[in-house]
Amino acid sequence: MFSLFSLLLSSTAPTLDHLTLSERNLLQTAIHTQTSYNVIADQYAQCQQIKDYQILGLPEKRELTSIIEATLNIPYQDFLFAINHAKAWQSLKPRAPMPLVDCSKTMVYQDYLDQYALQRFALEIAEPITKPLLTNPVNSQQQESTALLQSYAQRSSTIAIVNITDRQTLTAIEQANFLHLDYTSRYIYRITQGWKNVPPLYMGMHIQINEADLNKFEGDWLIFLDAQKQYIAARPVEDVADFIKSLGKTEWQVDSNGNLQRP
Repeated sequence: MFSLFSLLLSSTAPTLDHLTLSERNLLQTAIHTQTSYNVIADQYAQCQQIKDYQILGLPEKRELTSIIEATLNIPYQDFLFAINHAKAWQSLKPRAPMPLVDCSKTMVYQDYLDQYALQRFALEIAEPITKPLLTNPVNSQQQESTALLQSYAQRSSTIAIVNITDRQTLTAIEQANFLHLDYTSRYIYRITQGWKNVPPLYMGMHIQINEADLNKFEGDWLIFLDAQKQYIAARPVEDVADFIKSLGKTEWQVDSNGNLQRP
């Protein structure tokens, strides 16, 4: 897999030197919380056919995503990538992660849920970190930003430029065809042009917004999707204009009538 940090000189890689002890502890808590969630998700996937597991359920990942982004002030996908690739972060990982257990041990699964809930609560009440976590502050952040985008592009099955539209402009049948049943937000993406594989014409956004927040997300967005049409990342076009130029001419476009066109 393409590695962000293999592109960077050692002097530009993330460090922990500029963080206070409490900030390091908070970052460590976030990493441990994510690790706990991963184990719980794997355990649930292994045992979900058992009634006790269905009753206990699986924690909502969207809540964890929001908490981590708010607490660390970095995109969730960047956080996941850094856990695996930032050398300075490796010492913050749990030395003995919770092991998977036999499905009959539902009390252990309950203990895992309780531990995860405590970790997540610690993140919720913590003072957010405002210092940069993905760069060495003494070096340019632009180099890393470009490397991140390049990593997203290599991992993507689809790269597309989209704009935000109101789902109410779609018929009920169109909404059923394009949107997941669990997607409740009023606003969605409409695909306009892009590279690699062509995604569905309409997609749920990578985040759910309400009308009051719509002005914060106005304008076109660049999205990166994996082979399952799941989001890898999304960035406002105005923030990544130079990167878009580096991608070259778009490989396909969708006209105002929804017709696919290729040069």
